[in-house]
Amino acid sequence: MPAQNPVYWVHWLHTKALWDRWAEELLLIGHEMHWTIKFLAHKAETWLGRTTQNGEPVEDGLRCYVIRQAQMYRQLAEDAHARFAEVDQTFGHNL
Repeated sequence: MPAQNPVYWVHWLHTKALWDRWAEELLLIGHEMHWTIKFLAHKAETWLGRTTQNGEPVEDGLRCYVIRQAQMYRQLAEDAHARFAEVDQTFGHNL
């Protein structure tokens, strides 16, 4: 606890506010890393769901495009996971 001098209190409170902001930022970044991977995986699954229309397979050209888009989003999710694991060894997320 800081001394009774108001100047020390102001500096102590300022430093505590900075510390609290950084702690919150670290928490949010961890969540954002998980949200990013979930979003990209969801986009991949959404694109794969477009291989059929009303239970019927789509045309070959459209099917190729849909599969390519799904692969792109899946690759982005895998790359994001690898990068996040590089910077945070405690990062764990199932793809």
